[in-house]
Amino acid sequence: MLSLSDAAKESGQSKSTIWRAVNSGRLPATRTYTGDYRIEPAELHRVFSPGASDGRATALSMKRDATDLERAEETSMQVQIERLFQVGELIRNELDNDRDAWRSQADRLRQLVGP
Repeated sequence: MLSLSDAAKESGQSKSTIWRAVNSGRLPATRTYTGDYRIEPAELHRVFSPGASDGRATALSMKRDATDLERAEETSMQVQIERLFQVGELIRNELDNDRDAWRSQADRLRQLVGP
């Protein structure tokens, strides 16, 4: 089992990168009673592949294709965003009309009162 520092040296990553991978759940680790982390070397090499051209390890991509539900949610959110933009545009137009009406009224009052 490796400490965070040992895992960082072994993988060519920084200690903070290893900690972020552990903290996000991407890299499994065991906590000791002292609060230190212990990482299995096999898990470390599963997440950070050794042998990059610059001598540093590279993180493996855990990306997957979106599910039908995720695509439907994304479409629904896009529709909601479009509606919000439309509502914002209507409100802005109303405010512009109100501003113009108030400005017109102020101009008429200035004309009545004079300089």
